[in-house]
Amino acid sequence: MRFVLVFFSMLFLGIAKPLISVSIPPQAYFLNQIAGESVETNTLIPQGSDPHTFEFKPSTLAKLQKSDLYLTIGLEFEEIWIPKIKDNLSKTQILPINEGIDYLHSQCNHSHHSHDSHHDEEEDDPHIWLSPKNAKILASNIAKILIAHYPQNKALYEKNLKAFLQKVDTLNSKLTQKLSSLKVREFIVYHPSWAYFAKDYNLIQIPIEIEGKEPKARELKHLIQTAKKHHIKVIFTQNGFSTLASNQIAKACGAHIFITDPLAYEWERELEKIASELEQWQK
Repeated sequence: MRFVLVFFSMLFLGIAKPLISVSIPPQAYFLNQIAGESVETNTLIPQGSDPHTFEFKPSTLAKLQKSDLYLTIGLEFEEIWIPKIKDNLSKTQILPINEGIDYLHSQCNHSHHSHDSHHDEEEDDPHIWLSPKNAKILASNIAKILIAHYPQNKALYEKNLKAFLQKVDTLNSKLTQKLSSLKVREFIVYHPSWAYFAKDYNLIQIPIEIEGKEPKARELKHLIQTAKKHHIKVIFTQNGFSTLASNQIAKACGAHIFITDPLAYEWERELEKIASELEQWQK
């Protein structure tokens, strides 16, 4: 019996997976697509949570301290918290995966600070993962990091990256087919998370939120006029944000409210849902 316990203890130590932390669920999805079963993934912000109100708890820090790597993606909370906790992460390498991304300027004033000093004074839109083109860059950066730190798995990571890039190309073709023929190119969102998606497919995102707040009466009137002018029949909202203005616009225009989740782990499915809604409400 003792021999069996020793054997399994040695076996466990021999196959223990490295722990890699990421900030949000879409990153975890990209990481798992590339790493497969070779690593354990820890996501700091659970699905359904709000990065704007995220607070580090002792349990969050403890899991981060056990991580080999912490892969960042250029979010505001990372810029706020990393300097505060960096001294406690002596064994954890903090590495960005957003290198090579062509940033758009944010459409709202939500205290998103530019991640890089070479950008303009205007704030960068941080929602870079909501674009198939950007997802390929993020995945490629993840693969490079994994290969550099776990070279014994290089063949696995290269194979998985190739498969994932092909999957993203297939998704992009589906979305292009759905969205290329839309007569109405404008769509209304509460929080402007979808600018990169809009850019990929030649769409125009119209945000309701003004500087992180509900629109005033004059602004709301203008949004209703815009919705009527462009025959917009679907308004995208997300959990954690006010629905007051969205409901008022929808009622005035006979539009449908659709709840999105930009932080969904099921990244492909979320993008397909958005495209399907845009297509459906133009029929």
